[in-house]
Amino acid sequence: MIHAAQPMAPNLASASKRTGVVSGDLADRCSIARLALVLCLSTFLAPCFSTIAASTTPTIATAYTHQKWNRERGAPKQIFGIAQGKDGYLWLASGEGLYRFDGVRFDRIQPSGPAIHGAPSAVLATRNGDVWTNYDQSHRFAIYRGGRLTLAPPAPVTHRVVKMAEAPDGTIWVLNDGEDDPLLRLKDGRWTVYGSRQGIPVDNPFDLVIAQDGTLWLSHGLAVFRLPPGGTRFERYFSRDNSIARLAIDPAGRIWISETFGSYPITGPNGRGAPPPLRHAYQTDRPQIRGFSLFDRAGNLWMATEYRGVQRVAKPDPRGAPNPEAAAAAIESFTTREGLSSDVTERAFQDREGNVWIGTEKGLDKFRPATVTNEPGLNDPHVFGDQLLAARDGTVFILQSRTVYSVASNGNPTAFLTTRVKPTTVCEAPNGDIWIAVHTRISIWRNGRNIGSRPDIPTDITVYDCAFDAAGNYWISAARGGLFRLRGQHWERMFGETSPQFRPRSMIADAQGKILIQWNNRELRFVGDRPGPAILHPFRIDDPEPVSLYAPPAVLSRAHFYAGGPDGVARMIDGHWQIIRKDRLPQLIGVNGIIVTANGDHWFTASGGIIHLKKAEAERAFADPAYRPKAEIFDEDSGLKSLPHSRSRHAIVQGGDGRLWIATQAGSVWIDPDNVVRNPHPPKLAIGMVRTDSQLYRDPTHVRLPAGQGKVEIDFAVLSLSNPGRVSAEYRMEGQDDRWIDSEGRRQAFYTNLPPGQYRFRLRAANEDGVRSPDEASVLIEVPPTFFQSIWFLFILALVALGLLWALLRLRSAQVAAQTRTSLEQRLIERERIARDLHDTLLQGIQGLIFRIQAVADRMTPGGDDRRLLDTALDRADELVIRGRDSVRDLRMNGDGNDLRRVMQTAADGALLDEAIAVRFVEAGLPRPIHPLALSEIKFITGEALFNIGRHAGASAIEVATTYGRRMLRLRIHDNGRGIDADIIQKGGKDGHYGLLGMRERAEAIGGRLIVRSELGGGTEVIIEVPSKIAYERSSRRTALWRRILALRGRL
Repeated sequence: MIHAAQPMAPNLASASKRTGVVSGDLADRCSIARLALVLCLSTFLAPCFSTIAASTTPTIATAYTHQKWNRERGAPKQIFGIAQGKDGYLWLASGEGLYRFDGVRFDRIQPSGPAIHGAPSAVLATRNGDVWTNYDQSHRFAIYRGGRLTLAPPAPVTHRVVKMAEAPDGTIWVLNDGEDDPLLRLKDGRWTVYGSRQGIPVDNPFDLVIAQDGTLWLSHGLAVFRLPPGGTRFERYFSRDNSIARLAIDPAGRIWISETFGSYPITGPNGRGAPPPLRHAYQTDRPQIRGFSLFDRAGNLWMATEYRGVQRVAKPDPRGAPNPEAAAAAIESFTTREGLSSDVTERAFQDREGNVWIGTEKGLDKFRPATVTNEPGLNDPHVFGDQLLAARDGTVFILQSRTVYSVASNGNPTAFLTTRVKPTTVCEAPNGDIWIAVHTRISIWRNGRNIGSRPDIPTDITVYDCAFDAAGNYWISAARGGLFRLRGQHWERMFGETSPQFRPRSMIADAQGKILIQWNNRELRFVGDRPGPAILHPFRIDDPEPVSLYAPPAVLSRAHFYAGGPDGVARMIDGHWQIIRKDRLPQLIGVNGIIVTANGDHWFTASGGIIHLKKAEAERAFADPAYRPKAEIFDEDSGLKSLPHSRSRHAIVQGGDGRLWIATQAGSVWIDPDNVVRNPHPPKLAIGMVRTDSQLYRDPTHVRLPAGQGKVEIDFAVLSLSNPGRVSAEYRMEGQDDRWIDSEGRRQAFYTNLPPGQYRFRLRAANEDGVRSPDEASVLIEVPPTFFQSIWFLFILALVALGLLWALLRLRSAQVAAQTRTSLEQRLIERERIARDLHDTLLQGIQGLIFRIQAVADRMTPGGDDRRLLDTALDRADELVIRGRDSVRDLRMNGDGNDLRRVMQTAADGALLDEAIAVRFVEAGLPRPIHPLALSEIKFITGEALFNIGRHAGASAIEVATTYGRRMLRLRIHDNGRGIDADIIQKGGKDGHYGLLGMRERAEAIGGRLIVRSELGGGTEVIIEVPSKIAYERSSRRTALWRRILALRGRL
């Protein structure tokens, strides 16, 4: 806690002597003051000294950050009621309707169902998540639940509702402005009217509050009444004059009243017993018809007034103020002059995060406790920013435009020096004296007293900075004026006249007392009697910009010194720079102040605000050039009303009480690092709306979009109302996004072309202080397909595609079959030609030769040896002719017709099987005529198979099964013999044997295939499969036509 200290009083008599005026023993302070005034008027550059205590009482303007929302920012007018729902939304009953607010957007909620009239005048958020409101002209209540605002069943209300409240047991109480029956109760779904029969006088009711124990307190014009839990009749508790009175409950449970005579308690803690004797009531504004009072959780009393803005009493004493003056002075006001949206205020409300909201005639205002404290007395800032110094005893010195202040540890700013010329620099000597430069004059102070001066600074150029070296010499820099050192009583110009290569500005003394100066735009140097080697600055500096330098105590940092610049901050360790650039921490723009606190934390002031890095974050960020540190930023949202700025670039110092003082363009402010306002509440998350081009779904959990509506907009809320601009949110559409997407401050997600399917939109977030919500918000989104996107359409497409594929396969099969049949027909024609040629030439020629030889034989003597030899030759010739005719018959393919069964029998007969082998023929399907060539090849394959069985298998039974299929002719020959080795089948036969190979080749020649299966000892199975388009004979007419075409092609 920071306590006020007594101001330091300068010794004006000493001051007057040092200006050359002998005052003698002055009788009183007034004489001294008059003499000082004479000195001020008679000496142009001489400072005049006085004691001026700065007013530092925290006010609404200095202790809070303020934001307002008006019509231009979407806020409704005439906000009569404010409540916060279980979901975190802020609900507003206004003259323009019911609204909910997520800290960023105002969303108007329209009731569904019958038309209603009037505006809602009150709003209540119940513990079960419902939100109640009323419409005054329709005298109807409405309930928001499940994304819809629906009218409740009619209630016995006939007047305007003033206020609604919920008791701990869930009972809802409604106060209206009717004199006869001012109070309604809803319990267990039934309404009960309370009026004179329950002890309430016929009079105007004003306010209603419910204590934590469930006691209901009601204020009327003449008294305050109470209804204990479970009671049926009100008790008169406190009598008063006929005037408007508002009620409020403080954190201790006391009931306070605000009325004509001010604000004061009427009960003890927890609403029991009598209050302490009242000294003087706090002089809050006289309540009007509008305006209600509120105690926040810190114990401050807030009053919404009708015409005078909002008032606050900081932690009022239950005994009242000690005197009338204090009772009046305790009242703080915040009006349109300070930025309030309207002086006509309606309602005060505190949300779960501690923000105080004020509903006004023209909008909505928020007050949030500020981390940055603005001192109201420090209101005359230096034109280039205040100059700050933290002395070794913990005192902070602040140089403003014409006043110098000192701030003792746990004290308030106290003005101890005023001048007619702006003070420029302040430094602490090794012995603790404070040296203040006012233009060219130097004034020396010790323990709050002016103890002397030094010779005038030998330059008219404004001094930039000052420092003391280890020997006690006083150094000043004046840029174009040069660098000077005061040794004893003599000034020395150091290192000659200035030039573009030598233009000294900022300077510090390091932990060993060595002076480090900004030598020029690019160089830093340690200086003594001679300048040290140049140290290149880590940032590009544009003329005439000074840089921020800081040398920490050795116990606080390993760094020798720090340097800030326009693009970041750097520190020197072991002769090397370690840098944090603005690309890793964007707020580090134009760094003008650096300090390391006792715990190792780093604080910087820059154009981006006040930046705080915890020790571990700072160490890692300096050591790792790729690391992006997690920083705490204090800016206007934290109460910083102006950007940090200091001409000497020492814009931040720390006092002995731990407070950090920061120079800004509007004056100096401070932060207590141990009492930073942080938000411990995780944000509540909500999916507010899902929109398509034609539909809107509010508070959805499952949304089925119209068919084909793949374009969707999702409005979500991160309900952290303290600083909604700083929350971080990520979302992901499962089924569409492969990663989490940073919302980058937006509260909407857009998807333009979601394919049909089911998706889950997920949301996660953290508040401004990194506190993450333990739960995610999500909504299931179903995008049904149109007919052309449906599974049925795809099925139809698949069927069409399969049909086309089948047709193509059929076409290709027909083409292959046609090619094969063409080849077979050509072979058949060729075979017939060969048969004709054999018959017409060879057989006829042989037959003629036989006849001639027979004629010769007939002339020979029967029984002779020659005749016998010739007869034998003729017999063999006849056999040859018979065999030739058989071959011709086979070539013409008309020996067995196209009867496959007969061909199989013929093949079996020709295989010369042992009579002990039983051959069984089986047929399945409708027998069909077989193409001659196919029949010929099948005959040869069958004959070869039966021959091999009879010769090698040792079988006792053979089955020949023929299957006439629609797509395939299948012939299966199976025996029960010894079988064939698998290697022989794999190789296609034994080496030097070509039976299996020939069978396979014949099958392939007619577009079929040969399958051989066998197991040793398990018999052998030979299968011949020929496509039906090739195997079966066509009609005789088509065959004849085909043969004529082929014949024609052959002749061509």
